[in-house]
Amino acid sequence: MAFQAEEFEILNKLVGAISVNTANSIEDKIDCFLHHKVSMFMPSSGQCEYAISPSHTHPAYSFIYNFQPVEEIIIDGKNVSYDLSEGKCLCVLSPDVPHQEVIQENFQSYIAVMIDAEFFEETAKQYMDTIRVYKGEIFVPHTELLSMLRCFMIEASNSKNKNSELMEHLASVIVHLAVQSLGFDKFLDIPLYNRFEVDCAIAYMNSHISEKITVEILAEQVKRSTGHFSKIFKSITGVSPMDFLSNLRIQKAHNLLISSMKSITEIAMECGFNTSSYFSSCFLEKFKMTPSAYRNNSKIKTNSPKFDK
Repeated sequence: MAFQAEEFEILNKLVGAISVNTANSIEDKIDCFLHHKVSMFMPSSGQCEYAISPSHTHPAYSFIYNFQPVEEIIIDGKNVSYDLSEGKCLCVLSPDVPHQEVIQENFQSYIAVMIDAEFFEETAKQYMDTIRVYKGEIFVPHTELLSMLRCFMIEASNSKNKNSELMEHLASVIVHLAVQSLGFDKFLDIPLYNRFEVDCAIAYMNSHISEKITVEILAEQVKRSTGHFSKIFKSITGVSPMDFLSNLRIQKAHNLLISSMKSITEIAMECGFNTSSYFSSCFLEKFKMTPSAYRNNSKIKTNSPKFDK
């Protein structure tokens, strides 16, 4: 389905002056979520002609939210790559900065957020005295940015009942969060957000304690890089995620030894230990006796007669 006149006008305003054929190329290979202040583009079936055209520019600010490392992209005549270390996955380009994607068999997974230049700069002035020129610098996105992008895309996709007032509000929030991502650390690592992420990870540990759990799996639950997640987790709990998980498993096993009649092997499997011997080794290190000895000792204490003083 071809772009409507209003949509074509938005493309020209934010993406740049493009032909009908180029617009059709965008529509064929890119999912588009259009608004006159903020629009989003997400590759769905390949690279479009405009993205790979040499040294093309946009009249809007571009915020590229990358979901995978970028092996090569050309920005202002230089070959650049991004490994997304430490949670840095948000690439920023000011208007009129030339760039192009490199042709490749497997296209990149990202969300390109195009923000009207005047709208962006009006918002940015609330946070900074001077607006610099961005040439592909990469930042850690605000913790709520991705969720707002998703909300925007859902509403933009609702062609029949699209709420224009809600779209305006979402666009405004997205621009504020985008600006706050540009090196304003005080906005990025709010303790409340960190606590919430750690609580989510601990909840996952509890509900999947019998399964294999890795740092990578936990980081994925809160949409953080493994390094950044581990740093946050230790700052809140004082221990690494894996040490916390080990303690959680031992404590659960300890409780089951006392409160249930399950075998040592059953308890080991239920608490996520690969073998009963490994469980016994960990338990011995923690409580200075084997699980069997601990259970027997607990029964003796429980069954011991009690005398009134």
